[in-house]
Amino acid sequence: MRGYAFLLAKEIKLMLTNKSFYIWVLFLPILFLFIYSKMGRMEARTKVILIDSVKNQITEEFKERLGREFKVLEVTPKSKGIPIIKLYGNFLLKDKENTKVKVIFPENVSESKKIYVKIGVYKVMAELVAKHKLGIDKPKSFLKLKKKQDKLLEIPWGIRHTLPAIILMFILFNVLTKGVEKFFLYRKQGLIERFSILPYGVKGILLYFMLYQVMLAMFSVTVIFLEGVFLFHFSINPKALIYLYLVFFVFSILVSSLSLLVFSLIKRKEAAIGLGVAIANILCALGGLWWPIEIVPSFFKKLGLALPTGLTMKIVDGIVYYNFSIMDIIPQIGLLIFVSAVLFFTSTFVFLKMEEGS
Repeated sequence: MRGYAFLLAKEIKLMLTNKSFYIWVLFLPILFLFIYSKMGRMEARTKVILIDSVKNQITEEFKERLGREFKVLEVTPKSKGIPIIKLYGNFLLKDKENTKVKVIFPENVSESKKIYVKIGVYKVMAELVAKHKLGIDKPKSFLKLKKKQDKLLEIPWGIRHTLPAIILMFILFNVLTKGVEKFFLYRKQGLIERFSILPYGVKGILLYFMLYQVMLAMFSVTVIFLEGVFLFHFSINPKALIYLYLVFFVFSILVSSLSLLVFSLIKRKEAAIGLGVAIANILCALGGLWWPIEIVPSFFKKLGLALPTGLTMKIVDGIVYYNFSIMDIIPQIGLLIFVSAVLFFTSTFVFLKMEEGS
C-alpha cells in the first residue's frame, strides 16, 4: 500500500501545479453556472419579505418551505423594492377559506419575476394543503400524486438544478478525459508493469486508478460547489448536503469504472479520449445535465432515466426539491453501486485479456 500511497501523493502535487486543471475546475464551471442558471426561470434565491401576522406552527412551516425557493427577509429600512408576502387569517387551522396570503409587488418588478414569485407561493401552499388537509407529506406519496397529473410536475430550473448538474457534467468530462489520459501516461512510463508485481497485482493497479479518479472528481466537486455557494448563492441544509456528497461520491465511482473500461478496450490514447468525450456528451444530453429531463419528449425522458446521469439527477432533484431522506435514496444509490461493480469487474476482465494478448 505504501507504493500506491506514494504515487497518489505525487499525483496530488502534480495536479495542484497544473494550470489547465484550474481552468477546468475554476473558470469553466463558473462560466457554465452563469449561462445555465440564467437560461431557466428566475434565480432560486430571489429575495422576498415575509410578514407573518398569525405566528403559529403552520406559518413557521410556511416560512421554512418558502426558504427552499427564496431568500426570506424581515422588513428593514433597506427592503424597498422587494416583493412582500403577508400571512393572516386562520391559516389552515380551521378552514381553507379563512387562510389569507397576499403578495405585494413593488412597481419596478418585472412580470416574469411576479410570475416566478407567485408560482413559488402557490407551490408552498399546495404542499401545506397536501400535508394538513390530505395527510400527504412523505416525498414518495407526494411525488406519486404529482405523477398522476403531469401538469403538476415541477420542472427544476435555476441554480438549485444547475449546480448539481454542472458538477456531474465536470465529473464526467474530467474523469473520461484527464483520467483516461493519465492511464496512458502510466502505461508509457512503464508504471503499470512495475506496480503489477506488488501484492495486489493488476487488480491493485486498477483499484488505484479508480482511487485517483474519485479523488480528482471529488476535489472538483468541492471546488465547484463552493463556487455555487459563494458566487451564485446556492444554499442547502447540512443533512441534504451530506446526501448530495454521497451521491456525487457514488457517481464518481461509477464514472471511474466506466473510464477503466474505455482504457481497457481502446489501445490508442487519442481514440480513447475521443470515445470518452463522446460518451460524456451523450450522457449529459440524454441524462438531463444540459436541460431538465422533464422538458423532453416521453421517449427521451424514459431513455434518460435509464442512464446513470438521468437516474442520478432524479436522486439529486429529490434531495434538493423534495427533502428526500436517506431511506428514499438508498435503492437508487444501490443500483448505481451495482452498475459500478459490473463495470469494474468487466474492465478488469477485459484489461487482463488485453494484457495477455499483447
